[in-house]
Amino acid sequence: MSVEKPLDLSKVTVANLLNDDAPANAGVLNEKAEVVETTEPESDVEVEETVVEPVVEESSVTATEATDEEPGVIQILKEKLGYEIEGEFNEDYDGIVEFTRNAATEIAKEQLDTMFSQFPDVAEYLQYRYNGGDPRQYFQAHSPEVDYTAVQISEDNLSVQRHVVEKWLSLQGFEPQEIQETVQEYLDAGILGKQAERNLKKLQDYQTVQAQQVVEQQKLQAQQQQQQVQQQWNNIKSTIDKGVLRGFNVPESEKNKFFNWMSQPVDNQGRTQRMMQREALDIETQVALEYLLYKNFDLNKLVQSTKNTVQAQNLKQRLQQSQPATKRMKGGGAGYTKPVELPPLNELL
Repeated sequence: MSVEKPLDLSKVTVANLLNDDAPANAGVLNEKAEVVETTEPESDVEVEETVVEPVVEESSVTATEATDEEPGVIQILKEKLGYEIEGEFNEDYDGIVEFTRNAATEIAKEQLDTMFSQFPDVAEYLQYRYNGGDPRQYFQAHSPEVDYTAVQISEDNLSVQRHVVEKWLSLQGFEPQEIQETVQEYLDAGILGKQAERNLKKLQDYQTVQAQQVVEQQKLQAQQQQQQVQQQWNNIKSTIDKGVLRGFNVPESEKNKFFNWMSQPVDNQGRTQRMMQREALDIETQVALEYLLYKNFDLNKLVQSTKNTVQAQNLKQRLQQSQPATKRMKGGGAGYTKPVELPPLNELL
């Protein structure tokens, strides 16, 4: 009869179960341990059963060491995705979310680069729209009503010959009457087909140049706008560096901070701290800023108006605290009180 030994779970560690590199028999009972079972003899003498205790092999790597050697979640994600994402990321939920966003951006860039390499016309159009180009002008130049690169001149198709010659003469500034007379002269002289072939080549080149010019002009406009924006920020910086803004002194230590507050984006949407604070303003503060603009930022008048208002309120409070004149004119008596003296005029104003 065999003797069953209970499984000692205290010998099995979580690190051994989760670590693929740990020895298969680490912390687990040796399955090759032999149990010697004796049989009962026919005699009445009872023979004691001898059991060989299983040998437990200790793992050469402790649970703590195995845990320390295991790569973190961020490292595993980098290896799985195959992207080297710059920056430091914490091994927590926020770090994983930030890493995932950056990885998604890299994946999107790679996919866009692949698409643009396959479809360069798509990349050209997106760049054109990014620069603020009008899509109608783009498609008019790249997809005209008549694509002359697909037009073919044949001797028996006079309508195509006439159209090509008329179109080219029109682009050269000929009047409608002049165009009709010229085409008729070509037709009478039997050279309309030859002129159509020449004009068709010119129309094809013209369309190609027009398509390129639309994109190039938009690039030039975008560069000019960028230069204007940069010049405007340079003017703002130089104005701040003067240190005085409509009577306000800007400390030297705050000049750069103030400029960055206005100009540097602080979120993924490109918003500056100034923009975010303006969006968070309540209605009264917004109206107060508009009132300053309405007053042309004449702070001297605004400060004087505020001072006069405060002085008027103080005068009203003092008058309310003084006794009536009829009561003050009654002399002596237990009810007599000394009248409150009014402040001098220069103090009030």
